[in-house]
Amino acid sequence: VVANDLGLKPFEDGKELPAFTGADMSTKLKLLGCDVASFGVNQPRPDDLDVQELVWNDPFIGVYRKLIFNKAGTQLRGGILVGDASDYAQLHKMAMSGDALPEGTTPAMLLPPPSARAAGEAEEEDLTDPNAQICSCNDVTRGAIVNTIKDLGLEEATYANVKKCSKAGTGCGGCEPQVKAVLKDTLEAMGGAMSNHLCEHFEYSRQELMALIRTDADPSSVDSFKKVLAKHGHGDGCEICKPTVASILASLNNEVIIAGDR
Repeated sequence: VVANDLGLKPFEDGKELPAFTGADMSTKLKLLGCDVASFGVNQPRPDDLDVQELVWNDPFIGVYRKLIFNKAGTQLRGGILVGDASDYAQLHKMAMSGDALPEGTTPAMLLPPPSARAAGEAEEEDLTDPNAQICSCNDVTRGAIVNTIKDLGLEEATYANVKKCSKAGTGCGGCEPQVKAVLKDTLEAMGGAMSNHLCEHFEYSRQELMALIRTDADPSSVDSFKKVLAKHGHGDGCEICKPTVASILASLNNEVIIAGDR
């Protein structure tokens, strides 16, 4: 209907117009501190006969995994991960590529969660492949994040700016550790270093700032945002540090977060 309203025809010059054929619905989330993820074919259709499931269910540590392979066991098609999704990136890439399992790898070798494998057996996530997907919510690859960091330069490549410009980490937030790892490695390769400052107004991380407020000899001197800013920061504050300081004060003083000048 929209195409007709715009005067477009189904075919132009013998070529079919681009069409939406679907999207990768894979995702990784953290719900109440529990990792959950799904990727690829995680709920096969009843008429899909090329399916073989392997299930890992450990109620003692709260981990459930279901990996779906083809009947021959040569290709990972999808899966569901609950409780431990630390190998999501590798499994997702393996399933979405459509390639056969790596040589020497069997379906049973992929089933145990990294937390249940022997020490040294779990593989570290590969952050060197530019085509590796880092953010599944917005389909952002490592290469796209690296290019964003290089375009911003050493002075402007903060975590907040990288998120804003690349869109990585702006969805569910599950990929934030990977985004920070890419930022750290790229900045070091450019001759810089990643800052852990809360924002431009506080040259401390949230943990460091909270420790300063908690251990202050005069609690009344740091019981409001203005006092904390005057003592440990500078400027006027921003949308990052204001709610952070308010949260810290509410946690330490057990008072209403919007009361007074917090």
